[in-house]
This record gives sequence, structure tokens and C-alpha cells, in this order.
Amino acid sequence: MLQKHYSTAIIGQSYLSLIYGLELLRQGHSVLLLDDDRLHYGDLFNHGLGSLDIEFLKTWGNDREIECLSNIEEFLHPRPYTLHWNKVRIQLGQSPYENILELFRKLPDIFPFQELFHQDLKRLAAKINEEYLLLTQRLGANGFRFKSLENLNYDYFLGQCPETIKDLFKLFKWVVDKSGPEELGFLYFSRIPIHKRLTLSCSSAELFHYFLMLIGPQYSLPKKSLLEKLVQNFMDNGGHFKKTQVREWKFYKSLPWSMELASFEGIIHPQKISFLGALPKGLPLKVDDKVAKFTCIHFEVDVTDARLEEMEGEWHFWGDDNKLGTDLPFWSLQIVEGKVYGQYLYREKPGSKLEFYEELIKKFLTLELDAWLIGLGDKINQIRLNTGREIYLDQNYKFTSSPLPRLKEVRLFDYSDPVIHKKLKNVSYFGPLKGCPLGLFGQLLELKEIPKYQ
Repeated sequence: MLQKHYSTAIIGQSYLSLIYGLELLRQGHSVLLLDDDRLHYGDLFNHGLGSLDIEFLKTWGNDREIECLSNIEEFLHPRPYTLHWNKVRIQLGQSPYENILELFRKLPDIFPFQELFHQDLKRLAAKINEEYLLLTQRLGANGFRFKSLENLNYDYFLGQCPETIKDLFKLFKWVVDKSGPEELGFLYFSRIPIHKRLTLSCSSAELFHYFLMLIGPQYSLPKKSLLEKLVQNFMDNGGHFKKTQVREWKFYKSLPWSMELASFEGIIHPQKISFLGALPKGLPLKVDDKVAKFTCIHFEVDVTDARLEEMEGEWHFWGDDNKLGTDLPFWSLQIVEGKVYGQYLYREKPGSKLEFYEELIKKFLTLELDAWLIGLGDKINQIRLNTGREIYLDQNYKFTSSPLPRLKEVRLFDYSDPVIHKKLKNVSYFGPLKGCPLGLFGQLLELKEIPKYQ
């Protein structure tokens, strides 16, 4: 049975909102977490976990006695992926040594690592893989216990780094520093599985994080199995959980007054409200998201082809120089149970709708799938499109300053009055609209720190 009053109401169910809720409970808050299906994160934070993120979550679990986080490897699946860039296939997400070798073989102008391979390769592979594991374990543990986004910097990252990986990164950074924007299309494109920003803007700390993720293994985190454990832990620690939608909000002097739930509990009174997800569409509240951004169109393709059965679970991204700067710069797909699922990123414009792109995307998709697997385009039975939730900030400029960019302020407004839209107080947003300069790792750092000050 729900209470009538709560310190904090969290909207949006995910493993991120649950560990945030657990941290609030630890600080003495009474917390209600609502699984409102109109707000959730996109695929990135479930399909793109790297070793650094995993070590951070493991430390969180060990220090807070959250068993399912301590043993998070039990819930993970390896998630290699393929980047198709200018008709070059780059297979990543495997061991650090395999990824470094692949980047050097396919893109030697950007990753000039030839000197590295003039030695015993078997011993080199073992050394790189071990150094990478120790580095991410150190950064993940220290990041949770001692760091925040405000005090992370390039010197700290480099100071923790073993010599081999440091030398490789400095070679890569040297290429980036001397290159112009027209030569760095791959950097812009390949940040898609890592960061929530489409940009050549890259501080030194961000560049190091990008490189660390690019050369490391990747994993997916199936939602259901871990969520069940976290929900139980959340409730065992005094949190309240409910799967329902918010029907209406009321605010007094711009502060939360009441929330009417669609379930039989009816009205509750939270002192603070936190939104955790991408873009809260359909909720009776407005987010000031007037920033340049890319959103996505999800597609599902019914196609009959035996070749897809052998590609189950594969994850692919496509991009090339000719599409940079266009409204549809990149697209991705994955194979699930013999079907093709994916998304096109498109630059959001005032008044833009799914219908404006529907015919164009279906045409592109048929041609692209046929080019990927010869004859696949002729075997398509149906293409279904819908509006997705993935969001990337569109920041197409370049700078090389050392500090991390600050998280953007995301303001929320009460639109109950059709004339006066009041900015709300004690209402917070955590998600990609804030910029997430270090991707999932940055989001974890923020969620770990914020409850201390609420």
C-alpha cells in the first residue's frame, strides 16, 4: 500500500533509476518509484556497457551491499558490434588487443600503431588485456569512491594509465590534434555507441574515455533479470514501487503539490520529483528541450532469409562521409529472433513528424539492406516505423579544451495554464538532454553524487 506523502517520487523504471532510488533511501528519504512506460532510456545504456561501467557498478554493489550489482557479470552478455564506415567493416567490442589490432588494420591513418606489433604478439596480447582490465578496475572503483564529474580530468585519467595503453592513446590523440574536421568523420560517427553527443567537440578527458571504450569489450544488460532483483532490493530497503502512469500533476508556487496516479491509490504528495529517461513524451508536463538534437525513428523489418538466423544478436552501425551533416546521418540495426530491428537518427526540426520521413526511410532501408546482404531487399515482407526514444545532442563544432563540458541545465515547466508556463522547482531531470559528456559512466557519476545534496 502506498503512502500519501513522499520525500521523492522517481518517474521511469530502469536499473539507473533503481540504484538512484536506493541511494536516496540510504540518505534517509522516503521514495516512490513509478514505472510509467512513457519515460525510459533508449537502447544505449542497456546495450553499450563497457568494462569501466561494469567495474563502477560492481563497486557500487560491493560498497552498498547490493548483491545483484556485486555479481553483475551474471546478468551480462558479450555484445560485439560492427561499424560500417565508408564501406569499411570494423568489428569491435571484443578483447582490447583484438580491438586495437582491428582499428590499426582498418584505419591505420587514425590509429598508427604499427610500432606496437614489432614484438612477440602472444605476449603483447596478454599484456594489453591484463593492463586494460587492471586500469578499468582501478578507474571504476576510484570513480565510485572518490570522484565526481566536477573533479575528473585528463591528468587524472592519464595518471592512472599503464604505459602501453598511454602510448597508444597519445599516438591517437596526436592524429586528432593535427587533423581538421573533414578528416575526423570517423570520430564523429563512432561515438554513437559510447556518448550521447554527436559532435567533434571533444575535451582531452572525453577523448580518453572514448578511446578506452573503443578498445574495450562491450556488453548488453538484459533489462528484466537485473530489474527484478533491484526492485526487490529497493522494496526490502523501504522503497515503494508501482507500475502505473501519472494522470495529472498539481503545483503550488512552482513546487510539487500532488500527483494523481492512474491506479486505485489516486493522489499522492511528493516533495520532489525526479525524471530518469530520455524524453518524457506524453506525460502531463513539459521539458524545455529547445536544444539542437537528433532523435530517432525505430524500424522493424519482417523479412524471410535463412542467413539472418546465423547472425542472431549482431549489432551494426552505418555511416559515411557523404551523409555527415545531413538530416539522416547514421543508422543501426540488430538481429533478434530472425527479425531486423534498428533506428535511423534524424535531426529534429520544428514541426517535424515521422510521416515526413516515412517514405524516404523505407526506400533507403530497402536499398541499404540489399547492399548489406545481396538479395535481402527483395525478401522484405513489411517495414514498420515508430518514433523512438534515443536522443543525441547535436553539437557539430570542435574544441580541444581540457575541462569536461558542464552538464546542461534541463528546465521543466508546468503547462496547466495555457498562457503562463511556470518553471518548476524541486523537479529534476537525469538523462541525455543534459549532455552526458562521458556517456553511461558520466550518468552513473551524477546519480551517485546527487542524493548527497537533495
